[in-house]
Order: sequence, then C-alpha cells, then structure tokens
Amino acid sequence: METSIIKSQAYGKDRVRVVRVVRHADGWQEIADYSVCILLSGSAFESSYTKGDNKLVVATDSQKNTVYYLAKTLAADRVMVPEVFASEVATFMVKKYSHVTTCHVKIITKPWERMKFDNKGHPHSFYREGKETR
Repeated sequence: METSIIKSQAYGKDRVRVVRVVRHADGWQEIADYSVCILLSGSAFESSYTKGDNKLVVATDSQKNTVYYLAKTLAADRVMVPEVFASEVATFMVKKYSHVTTCHVKIITKPWERMKFDNKGHPHSFYREGKETR
C-alpha cells in the first residue's frame, strides 16, 4: 500500500481590505489602504489534511478579524508603513497560535494622492492615484 506524504502546506486568507485614516490635531490626515494576504503553516495542520481533524485550523474569518483588530488598535506608526504592519500581523499570529510555525503576510498598497488647491496639499482630501477606470 502506498503512503501519501505532505511535503509542505499553507493556507490562509486573501484580500482582507484595510483602510486606516490618521487624524492629527492640526487637521492634517494620512490614509493607508491595503489588501492583506495571510498564509499560515505548521506541522500541526497535517491532521486536517490526513484525518479531517480541523481543531487546530485558524478560521479564515479569525484571520481577517485579527487584521482588522490590529489595524484599529495598533499605534498609527505601526500600521501606516506596510512592512511594519505585515511584521506586526505575522508576529501576532505566531505568538497567539503556538502551533503556527510560519506566517507569511503580503500587503498590496493602494495609493492615494493628496488633492492640491492653490498648489498646496489639502489636509483631508484625497483621490485614488493610478489609471484604473470603472
């Protein structure tokens, strides 16, 4: 009888949309717009593939809600830089779920351009940068 071996596996949640607006006391605002992808892996997940035992699987809704929670509760400087936010998400997942050994986070940023009036950037008006049309 042949035996199947799982060489590697990963699963996760893709296209978690995050928008964070930081409002400064002087009225100036900053915006971060991300699409987040999380991939979790660990040898403990093997039983979900071989025995149908999903008790250790971190639900994709839990992954999505974790991203939303961190985007809302972390300090602005930890969210507004995509590389830092990705590191925060990955670190949180690995610490929270001891059976997760690896967490890869990919963030796609959606650029926003500050509107200008009289050659000055407006404190809280933006438009989507790019050539995308609807």
